[in-house]
Amino acid sequence: MKLARSVAVILSIALAAPGARAQQDTNSANYIMLGCEAFLLDPIPTSRLLVAGVCAGIIDTLQAIKPNICLPGISTRRLLVRGVVTYINNNPARLHENFIELAGEALEQTWPCTKQ
Repeated sequence: MKLARSVAVILSIALAAPGARAQQDTNSANYIMLGCEAFLLDPIPTSRLLVAGVCAGIIDTLQAIKPNICLPGISTRRLLVRGVVTYINNNPARLHENFIELAGEALEQTWPCTKQ
């Protein structure tokens, strides 16, 4: 009887876990924007440090690998994050979209390279 109860508890936990993950898309702009907005605070709230680092890391990587982003001579990580936050906040209907794709678009639209 104890074994059956233990198996039932383990199965209910295992079956509940995927449902919990499905409710919160950690790749969405809706989720990662919590970290981006926290990154702009001083100090960054301890409860948001991890997701703030994820946000800044994604934006750093995108600006380094996307060829059609031309940043001003003096640019900081904070400036980049602020630009992405502003762009995404101006498009709230798109918060459900993948953050990486939306942030890449934000960087390209905010700091496009001009044709010479």
